[in-house]
This record gives sequence, C-alpha cells and structure tokens, in this order.
Amino acid sequence: MDEADRIWNRSLELGRTHERAGDIALAAALTFHSSAMNGGVLDAVERRTTELLQAAQAAFVWLGLEPAAKIIADVRTEIDAGALDDDERAEQLEWSADERYNSLLPSDAALESAFRVRLVEMPEAFSPA
Repeated sequence: MDEADRIWNRSLELGRTHERAGDIALAAALTFHSSAMNGGVLDAVERRTTELLQAAQAAFVWLGLEPAAKIIADVRTEIDAGALDDDERAEQLEWSADERYNSLLPSDAALESAFRVRLVEMPEAFSPA
C-alpha cells in the first residue's frame, strides 16, 4: 500500500475532519461518487443538502473532473425546474444523469486516477498519510 492508497482510505473514514484542500475535495468527491454508484446520480443529488452538493461540485472541479460537476449542476437545475413533478421526465432525468456519469466515471478507478494526478501535482494539498 502506497501513500496514495493511505490517503484514499483515510478519505473514506466517516466523521473525519479534513483540513487541506486535497483531502477535503477527495472526501467530498468520494462521498458523492459512492452514493451515485449505489443508488444513481438523481438519488445522490436528492439526498444531499445544497452545501454538500456544492462541496461535491467543487471537489470534482478541483480534481479536474469538471464534467462530473456539470452533471450535478444539470440535475439540480432540472429538479428546480420541476422534473420530479412528472414521472416520465423524472425517469428520463435519472437515466440520462446515470448514463453521463457512468461514461465519465464508470468505476472507482477513474476517480482514483484523477486523485493520483492531483497528488503528484500538489502533494502539499494532502496531509501526510
């Protein structure tokens, strides 16, 4: 297990407070990603507060995954526009959000790759493991 693995695992610890930008971003991205992979993007968005969604969007941007942040923003916009009031529209939103997200981040490995790039570029953004 290398330092990146230890940082990754530390980010998964529930209730842990992070102080550095990289640790904060990784924890927020992993939390959202886990929910999206388990219940879908729409469910992940619906279950989070505005603050947590903003943190997830900022995390994906920080990790160089702007398209993931855009997916979250688009789903939020559709929800605000009433997409959940119509079953057919809600189903289409759910399907399209999952399709877009899964094409970008089909597994943890895609997110891990983005994290490892940032760790090399900015090691000081992460607390030592």
